[in-house]
Amino acid sequence: MMKRICKLSVCLLLLNLPTFARCQTAVSRTGDDYTLSNRYVEAVFGAGKVFGIKKLVLNGRSVAPEGQNDRPWALVYKGPQGENPELLPEHAVYEGVGVRDDAGAKTLVFTWQLTLDYSPVKYPVRMYVTLPDGGELLQWNLEADLPAGWLVTDVKFPRIVIDRPAAGKVITTEGWGVEKPLDIATFEARYPSHASAMQFVLVHNGDGALYYGTEDRRGCGKTYSVQCMHKTVVFNDAIPASAGWIENGTFRLPWTSVVGFAPEGWEDAVVRWYRPFTFTTEWGSKPLSARNIPQWCYNADAWVRAKYVGDDTFDAVKSAAEYFGDGLGVHWYFWHNHPYDTHYPDYLPAKEGFAGMVRAVQQSGARVTPYINGRLWDPAADSYKRDRGYDASCRKPDGSLYTEIYPTSKVLNTVTCPSTAIWHRKIIGLVDSLQTGLGVDGVYIDQISAAAPEPCWNERHDHPVGGGSFWYDGYRRLIGEIRANHLQEGKILTSEENAECYIDLFDMLLVVNTPHEENACVIKPVFPMVYSDRAVTSAFTYTPATADKMGLGDFRYELAKALLWGSQIGWVDPRPLMSERAAKEARFMKTLMDFRRGVHDVVYGGLFIREFAPSGDNPVVRIPGFGDDASVLAAEWLKPDGKRVYLIVNMDDKAHTVSLPGVGKPVGMAGASCRRIDL
Repeated sequence: MMKRICKLSVCLLLLNLPTFARCQTAVSRTGDDYTLSNRYVEAVFGAGKVFGIKKLVLNGRSVAPEGQNDRPWALVYKGPQGENPELLPEHAVYEGVGVRDDAGAKTLVFTWQLTLDYSPVKYPVRMYVTLPDGGELLQWNLEADLPAGWLVTDVKFPRIVIDRPAAGKVITTEGWGVEKPLDIATFEARYPSHASAMQFVLVHNGDGALYYGTEDRRGCGKTYSVQCMHKTVVFNDAIPASAGWIENGTFRLPWTSVVGFAPEGWEDAVVRWYRPFTFTTEWGSKPLSARNIPQWCYNADAWVRAKYVGDDTFDAVKSAAEYFGDGLGVHWYFWHNHPYDTHYPDYLPAKEGFAGMVRAVQQSGARVTPYINGRLWDPAADSYKRDRGYDASCRKPDGSLYTEIYPTSKVLNTVTCPSTAIWHRKIIGLVDSLQTGLGVDGVYIDQISAAAPEPCWNERHDHPVGGGSFWYDGYRRLIGEIRANHLQEGKILTSEENAECYIDLFDMLLVVNTPHEENACVIKPVFPMVYSDRAVTSAFTYTPATADKMGLGDFRYELAKALLWGSQIGWVDPRPLMSERAAKEARFMKTLMDFRRGVHDVVYGGLFIREFAPSGDNPVVRIPGFGDDASVLAAEWLKPDGKRVYLIVNMDDKAHTVSLPGVGKPVGMAGASCRRIDL
C-alpha cells in the first residue's frame, strides 16, 4: 500500500506540468503511427496498411517485440449454409485507426473489413484499446458486424506477444495457485474450474510480472493459454461465444481484457489489480458475515473422508470423532447403492446401515456431509430415460453428447446442462431426501466448483446456444433455490475446488486437486491472497492413503500449509489415521485442530498476506512430492480490525528458536507445535 501511495504522490507533486496533464491519457500521431500513453503506459500502433504493435511499454518496461503483434484476434463464424471459417486479420482489409475521447480515458478503434458474401456490404471487425487516465492496465475489447443468419461461435482474443523473460515462470490460478518454469510448452487453463479458479495468468521473473486477465462478471467459460517459444511468450484467451452476445447484427464481447506489468512482482499484480476487481462481482461482494453460514461449519476445524459403508470405516470414523472432539467434519463417499461414478444421479436408496452410522457419528459430536455429483448423468442409468435426462444433457453443435470416462469407474457419463428444470428437480430432490431420510448435516455437491462449463447447442434449452453465462446463471438459480426453500436450518452445502464465481453459493469449498511436483510445479497461495476474507475452505491436497506413508513428512506439511493459509485441515482417510502406526501424526493433526479453534478471529474474515520461513534455527528438509522447505513455517495475516498477526507451525518433533520480522525477541517453538503472535 505504501508503494502505491508513493507512486500517486509523485504524480501529484510533479513540477512544470499540471498534475492532471501528467496523469491524463493522450493520443498522438507520428507519420503512420498512433501512440496511446499516460504516465504508466506507452503503446505505439501502426496505422498504415497492416496492423501492428510497434512498441509496448508498461510501467517503464518494454515488453513486446516489434513485428510480432499483428494478429490480435481470431473469429470463428457460422453461416446459414454451414459456412464455418476461422477468420484472422490477414483475411480482412485493414482500414486503420480512429480515436475516441471517452470520459476519463482515450480509446483507439482499429477496424478490419471482412467479405462474407457478394453483397456490396462489408462486415467490419472493430478492436478497442482503451487507456484510462492514470491507468496502469491497457484494456481490450472486440466487436464484429454480421450478416443476417450468421453467428460468431468462437473467439481468440486478445493475442499478445511479449519477449520471453530470462528464467521466467508462469503463475496460474489452478487450485490454490501454481508456479511452473516457463519451458518450451503451452500452458492452458479452462475457467471457471479447478484448473483456473480466477481470471488471470502471469509470467514473471525477478524483474517483474506481466499480468494478463479478463474482467468478466458473469462467469463465462474461457481458456487462458500461455505459449512459450524460444524468444517470445504468446498470451491468448479462447472463448466459446454465445448467440446471446449478438444484438442488432453486431457481436460484442461482453467484458474487458486487461494487460499490465508489475515491476514489484506477481504478488503485487494479484493484490493491486485482481483483488479489487473481485469486489465488483456478484460472488465477491459478500463478506462472510452476510452469508448465514452455520456456526458448526466455522467450527469444523478438521475433516476426515470416509469411504464405503463397512465396519472398518464406521469404527475409524467413530474413533476419530471421539479423539478429535466436537467439530470434526466427515465427508462420506461410496454410501450409495451403486459403485462410485456409476449410475449417477441414482444414489438412493443408501446402502443398508448408512443412516444408522450417520446418527451414531453425529452422537459422537461429528458432522456428516455425503457426496453427490452436481454435473454428471450416466446415460445407462435407469433414470436417464425415465426422467428424460436426454432432454437435460448438454449438446455439441452436431447434437451429440459430451461424454466423460473416469478411471474410478470406466463407465460413460454425460455432462448435464445446469440451466434445465429437469436437472434442478433432480438435484433438489436429492438434497431433500438426504436431509429428511438420512438426517445428514449437509450435502457435498461435487464438480460444480471443479469442472469447466461446456458450450451447449441444445436449442430446446432456455438459454442462447453456444457459450456465455448460462452455466453460471443455471447453477446460481439451482443453488439459490436450494438455499432459499430446501436447505434446512443448520445444514450446509459444500462443493469441491474453488472456482471463484461460486464461492458465495457454498458454505465451504474442498480444495485438494492442486498439482505439485518437486521443483517443477510449486503450489503458491494465490487464492488466499484474493479471497481469504470471503471464502471458507478445507484441506490442502490429497493426503497419504496408508499409515506407513503418513510419517514421511508430506502429511504434516499439508496440514501445516492448510492451517497457515486459513483452510480447515485434514480431509484424511480415518482408517490409517486412527491406526497405532499413525499415532504421532494423529496427535499432530489434533494439535493443529485445537490451535485453529483459537484463531477463528483471524482466518474467518481476515486477509492472508504472505507465507514465509522464519530465520534462525530453522532447518530445511525435503518434503516428498513438494521439494525443500523449512521446518518452521509462518504466515502473516491482517485481522478484520486491521491488526497484524503471525501464525507459526513447527512441523519438526524437535524444538526450534526462530526470528520473525517486527518481533523484538526470538520465538521458541516446541516440537510439533503452533503459535500465534499478535503485533
